[in-house]
Amino acid sequence: MLQRRTLYALKALLELTQAPEALCSASQIAQGQKIPAAMLEQILLQLRRSGLVVAQRGRTGGYGLAQPAGTICLEMVAHAVGEPLQQPEPPPDPEGGASDQVLGVLQRRLRCSLTTALRETTLEELFLDLRSWQAILEDENALML
Repeated sequence: MLQRRTLYALKALLELTQAPEALCSASQIAQGQKIPAAMLEQILLQLRRSGLVVAQRGRTGGYGLAQPAGTICLEMVAHAVGEPLQQPEPPPDPEGGASDQVLGVLQRRLRCSLTTALRETTLEELFLDLRSWQAILEDENALML
């Protein structure tokens, strides 16, 4: 489904979403989300170039969200890190039967569904889900909303 780079980018953005008023260092994000530091640096650079995060140098510097979490859709994140969302369709098999046609239609529908889900889901929605899961995992008697 989603490539590792996109998943790491989403984890980094979720880390930043948890501290909207503060800047987080790359090492804090890498450690907190268990992301390889070298890969995270590349991802943060791509996210900054795409206008999704801001960076501030210096001892008190770090990274923060460049815009509200509710305005960042997952499609923007995937695009920022270079994930090809539109996979090329394999050419139709000239000798394929009806089942091949049915499976081809299914693959097109799945690609369309993924694109729609990424376009319609925001970082804020993931953050709310994250908070629910944190509450559940910390208190097994908690009710998930």
